[in-house]
Amino acid sequence: IKATVVGDADKELGCFEERQIDLIHAWREVNYKLWQHGVELSVRKQYVNEVKGILLRLKNSLEKPDLKSRIKKAEKALNEFAEEMEEKGHWRISRFFKRHTKSILLFAYKKLEGISIPWHNNWMERLMGEIAKRMKNKWMSWSARGARNLLNLLLKRYAEKGRYESFIGKLV
Repeated sequence: IKATVVGDADKELGCFEERQIDLIHAWREVNYKLWQHGVELSVRKQYVNEVKGILLRLKNSLEKPDLKSRIKKAEKALNEFAEEMEEKGHWRISRFFKRHTKSILLFAYKKLEGISIPWHNNWMERLMGEIAKRMKNKWMSWSARGARNLLNLLLKRYAEKGRYESFIGKLV
């Protein structure tokens, strides 16, 4: 599919041409995979903080003139981290970074092309939470049409604030 999607590392999202893995999901993935390997919490936190540091430094460098070299530096640091994890027997993390480093750093590569894409999907997750809150556990039933209308209204509020405010102004 010709689109750039921002989300987690779910295999089902692999059908998109370009995919930005949410940085928050990336370091959560590190924590989860280390837990799968039986690594204790204090050590997991150290590794998660190492990955966070690499990624947040790059995120905070998007307006720097030497962005290209900063991307290479982050890529090298993630590759070294993956190698260290492999040497310690934490193959799940190593495999994750070998497969997904380009998708984790896509926001920075796109910035080199003058294109800004989000490095996280928090606003979409908040939107989904709002929809769930309005539609579930309220002893209400929603028609498919009503649910679509609610979703469209909330999407406009998040994605097209000007049009949403104009619409609400006319409605009220």
